Amino acid sequence: MALKKLDEKQKLSLRNRAKEELERLLHLVADPDTKRLVDDFKEKFSICEIVYKVILEEHQYSKTGKHMERLKVDMTQVPYALDYAGYNYNKELLDKLFGSENRVGRRSAKKLRDVLTHKMSNSAVKELRDRQEELNNYMDQFLNKISTFDAT
Repeated sequence: MALKKLDEKQKLSLRNRAKEELERLLHLVADPDTKRLVDDFKEKFSICEIVYKVILEEHQYSKTGKHMERLKVDMTQVPYALDYAGYNYNKELLDKLFGSENRVGRRSAKKLRDVLTHKMSNSAVKELRDRQEELNNYMDQFLNKISTFDAT
């Protein structure tokens, strides 16, 4: 299928929508509290994800004999990879962190991070404000178990 050419009116409309979105986003991040809230959440979640991927990489290598170029966090693997490394996590906690729940007000930390990263919707920012303590608690529980296991 050939790319449909836009006429000048359609191009102008598209450029105006892009400009409006840029203005909305700039307004949203102009508030230092909102920017700090979103940045802190995304940073902490990234730490959880990166740490988990250390375990996932070894788990996948043991299954395939290959080091994967791209690792995808998927709840069909999360509990098994963590169990493989000797961690005993509550599956409900893992669902709250890495699951696929995408309903507003109940999003997993991963899904909320995705929306904040790719769309930065007002509803996602509001949800983060409303659930900040809850979501940080999930991430803290995950990271605490990683940091406090007996290394001897």
